[in-house]
Amino acid sequence: MADQEDAAIWKKLNINRRFLPIKLFYFFTTAAIGDLLPFIPLYMKQIGLSSTQTGIIYGIMPFVGFLIRPIIGIIADKFQKHKLCLILSILFTGVFYMLILVIPSDTTSYVSVETKISCNEYDSYIHDCTKNKSEECPLGFENLLLSVNKSHHSTNSSIQVSMFGGQPNSSASYSVIPSQVKDKSYPRLSCSVICKPTTAFPGEVCFTDQAELDQCLGQQTSPANLQFTIYDILGSTREVVADRQIFGDTECRDFAMNNVTVEQRRYWNMFCDHETEFNCHLKCDLGSTDQCVTKSAHVMRDKFVLFLVIYLFANIAFAPVLSMGDAIAYDILGDSHRGKWGKQRLFGTVGFMLFALSSTFIMYEISSSNEEIDFSVSFYIFGGLCGLSILSVWIMPVSGNISSKNMMVHIWGVMKHPQIVIFLGIVFFFGLYTGAIETFLFWYLEEETIGYFQVIPGFCLAIACLSETVLLFVSGAIIKRLGHLNCIYLVFAAYSLRMLAYSFLDSVFGVLPIELLHGFTFGIMWATSTSYASIISPPGISATVQGLLGGIHFGFGKGVGSLLTGWLYKVVGIRWAWRIYGTSSVVLLLIYLAVNKTVFKKPPTELAENQRELDVALHKERKRGKDQSKHDKIDKSVNTNKPVEQPESEPLVSSSGEDQTGVETTDKV
Repeated sequence: MADQEDAAIWKKLNINRRFLPIKLFYFFTTAAIGDLLPFIPLYMKQIGLSSTQTGIIYGIMPFVGFLIRPIIGIIADKFQKHKLCLILSILFTGVFYMLILVIPSDTTSYVSVETKISCNEYDSYIHDCTKNKSEECPLGFENLLLSVNKSHHSTNSSIQVSMFGGQPNSSASYSVIPSQVKDKSYPRLSCSVICKPTTAFPGEVCFTDQAELDQCLGQQTSPANLQFTIYDILGSTREVVADRQIFGDTECRDFAMNNVTVEQRRYWNMFCDHETEFNCHLKCDLGSTDQCVTKSAHVMRDKFVLFLVIYLFANIAFAPVLSMGDAIAYDILGDSHRGKWGKQRLFGTVGFMLFALSSTFIMYEISSSNEEIDFSVSFYIFGGLCGLSILSVWIMPVSGNISSKNMMVHIWGVMKHPQIVIFLGIVFFFGLYTGAIETFLFWYLEEETIGYFQVIPGFCLAIACLSETVLLFVSGAIIKRLGHLNCIYLVFAAYSLRMLAYSFLDSVFGVLPIELLHGFTFGIMWATSTSYASIISPPGISATVQGLLGGIHFGFGKGVGSLLTGWLYKVVGIRWAWRIYGTSSVVLLLIYLAVNKTVFKKPPTELAENQRELDVALHKERKRGKDQSKHDKIDKSVNTNKPVEQPESEPLVSSSGEDQTGVETTDKV
């Protein structure tokens, strides 16, 4: 009686209890991904890893997943222990990601600088006096500039550093034009500043965008414990040559100071309501020099190696989670309900969006300092969600006849088809652009834009998820209306627009409308790519092409994108990296368009014939599997004297997963 009442309740809620564990698995697993993984690059930056090191780590991991995933799949298939393998994979994923917290979170390589800062109602400036150009530690501000110049051997004509004082009217001077420095390869030197007043009665400090202080229209701060950040010391300071003074062997120089950041808000000027002087300690992130570095270079190398090893094992554990989960989900759904996989997977998208946004706000609220984010809460939430994901797998009714391996056989057969090879090359570039965005977009927003605050990444992810969901939902209609090739051209245009828009961002809030393009650069891109690959693939190698499609995009493409962008970040700056990618997308669009118009002229009827042959082959394969299953059930019923369950009829399903009959089923989700 109780079972009947429970069944009535589930029926009233329109929920299939057999499919509920699948929904829970996708929700908790993808929620864990959204809670932590998009923020790992920011965490790497905060603990002191460089853009090059981040690019190397993120560049290696997709290749690791590409190689490990089929190996674990084969092991699970051989022993038919898919549930156990999935539980262990999720468990070790949570453990290894949590171990990242043991890596020291302080920036262990920085240069200490001691100098003075003066401010009044009209300006603020660094007042630095150096005796005999001493290079003893801690450095003075002028010697910091000399150290930067020596370390990078710059030949940039827009940056001139006076190597020796000379006469006050000497033409050799330190002068920086901020707009020119931004796009050069000269290092972007970030310094956190802590000051104590030396004036008997210091004035109140005002951070503002005003030209001079009349009434403070910005943030007013007590001078007793003054703290702020200069993210680009070379672009935000310039010498007032007329103020240079020489007293015997001591030279004093003044550097006008602008563009400072307080509590994640950037201001153009710092003023005091009357003349005030501060003794200041600058802590500058300059890991490329060995002069006055607080800890030796091997500390940074050890941190990089430790992070690489832990993150490597975390990615090895995580690599098979979703693919094995998909295999189990399809086993539970069965042939008659395979078309409902998308409805189960939708719960994962919802979980990702909810936890990406909520974890951002939680981190923002609990962070003790606005300069540094407390990422620990996301790691703890990640561990909890992994535990819930394990419970959802534990209650799954898994059979003993699953095949999750996706080994790419017949690869040489694929190489015989130039049209497929070139298309896979296009997908590689889509993956490259995706890797660049996923790894370095949040770095870029934090360092290069005005108004950045900690919840921006959550908003970006939420908008991207919404646009992806909407465009995936209508992708079939768009592809039908425009055609596959036109949709691919549209993706190229969307990538170009997205990258170029990034490169010209000034305010951080400008990124939010740009993220709407994610629906085209992933939603339309992936729906079109998988569908088009099935059409241009002759019967017999379609599964191989689909496997290569995912491996090339999510493996090789994203890996190369992370590595290349980490290098470009250092060499030309991230703004020019976006411009290079945006321009390359236009060039590739024109090349692919020309190739399709001149080389590949396969008539639509031949493509349609490929599709029909593929559908028939799939239908026959599934029918053979069902007949074998029915035969096994008959043998089992003979041995156990139990009646045989008749299988449900199966509609013909196309490669896009749509019911060819076009009839909407009324079964529960």
